[in-house]
Amino acid sequence: MEFTDKIDFTEGTKLTWPLKILFFFGGLITMSTMLGFFALLFTNADECFISCFGICMLIGSIAMTRMIDSEKLILAVAYPLWLTGHFLINIGFFKIDNVEVIIFLNILVLAIAWIFCRNHLMRQIFLLAIFALIPLVFIDLKHIAHSIFIHYIFFFYAVILLAVYGLTIMYDADKFDKENIYAQYIPTIRFCTVVTAIGYARASAMIGYIDTVLGSDLFSFNGIVGSIICATFTFVVAYKLLSKQVKDTQKFAWSIGLIFLGCVASCISPEMALATLGLVLTYTVLDYFGVVICGLFMIYALSIFYYDLNITLIYKSYLLMASGIVFLSLFYFIKKLAK
Repeated sequence: MEFTDKIDFTEGTKLTWPLKILFFFGGLITMSTMLGFFALLFTNADECFISCFGICMLIGSIAMTRMIDSEKLILAVAYPLWLTGHFLINIGFFKIDNVEVIIFLNILVLAIAWIFCRNHLMRQIFLLAIFALIPLVFIDLKHIAHSIFIHYIFFFYAVILLAVYGLTIMYDADKFDKENIYAQYIPTIRFCTVVTAIGYARASAMIGYIDTVLGSDLFSFNGIVGSIICATFTFVVAYKLLSKQVKDTQKFAWSIGLIFLGCVASCISPEMALATLGLVLTYTVLDYFGVVICGLFMIYALSIFYYDLNITLIYKSYLLMASGIVFLSLFYFIKKLAK
């Protein structure tokens, strides 16, 4: 679907992904250089003055996106200008004692910038940042080490994001007008949900919520609930997909049985179950980026599970072979049925 100038003055499809990545990291490098200059300039300046200066930079960068039609010029000048201004604003925010309020104000700034910005790539970056910051508003970051809910929030937020991805499949762009802003940003929403979901799932594992050591947290309430929820969503999505594609009763029954085995196999860890759900969702709409990143995340999760498994090497090999056969068979049947 092409983007309309009524929403974005500079179309996001003009730049290839390598150029977008180059401008993204180039903007970060330029921001670092500018911050070094401002650090010398504002050595004795008041925090409020620095924040006001940052607000002016934000307004100027957003105004550039509305007045200039060259996307390369915008990403070379306005994007690093906005990053620098946003950083300077946070210097004033740090005077606020409540971290959650600071994060909420950052989300508010990003949302306002998203509304008024007219460059598609910058809007994508703003939206990704909003998705990433939302759950942090509900977490006591000062006492994060003592929080008993952060593990639940991180993982189940990842599940909610994939549920949002599923909603974009139900309400696809074909059901809306070409100029509808939601229809235009469906690919961006899908990208943001997949990337953020995997990030939060991995973060939850790193802080100890999801430990894939067999016999330890694998069968704990935390791990098994997350696995069952993801596996259930995976089964429901696959069932609906098969019900539309397969008309033969016997073939449908065999396919459902295989999917059920795949969902059960994915329950070896919540990360595996989440990756399987992501794979099924992304493959349904042929989202190649989503398929690749979810597939890599599944391989990573399986590798961690395999490495931490507290059994002999020969039994590890048997389990790995069995899981591989199940998932390869599942992929083969889905690919065959999709034709």
